[in-house]
Amino acid sequence: MFALRPWTRRHNLLPRVEKPFRWMPEEFSTLFDRFLPEFPLIEENAEWPYGWGMTMDEREKEVLVRFEMPGFLPEEVKLEFLGDRLTVEAEHREEVEKNKERAYAHVRRVVTLPPNVDLEKAEALYRHGILEVHLPRMPEAVGRRIEVKV
Repeated sequence: MFALRPWTRRHNLLPRVEKPFRWMPEEFSTLFDRFLPEFPLIEENAEWPYGWGMTMDEREKEVLVRFEMPGFLPEEVKLEFLGDRLTVEAEHREEVEKNKERAYAHVRRVVTLPPNVDLEKAEALYRHGILEVHLPRMPEAVGRRIEVKV
């Protein structure tokens, strides 16, 4: 007799959950912080804005360092060499009318240079928001190529 009874679903067995995986984004965002707390993957430097690039290209006869520094004038950029370190610093001040904010920007970056660079012959060129620093190598650091004979 019980076999003839029609089968019905019971909807109230488990509580209904609107978003069962709502905890996942938070879990993944804190995953690396829990396992590697003292090693940040991306460190934003307050002195150099995140997203402004810096490249160092070591060529045969020179080292070329490029800094992205949009919005600065050439006279606002200052370069200093101290030992094997290159310090690039720029400060922009802009006076505006009363009752408005004053525009101010200051950036600073310190780069360690490779050995055997002639700092006396260094040249800097700033155009279109990119600062290029050309550092020629000393003659003894350039070396020479030797032809291999067969």
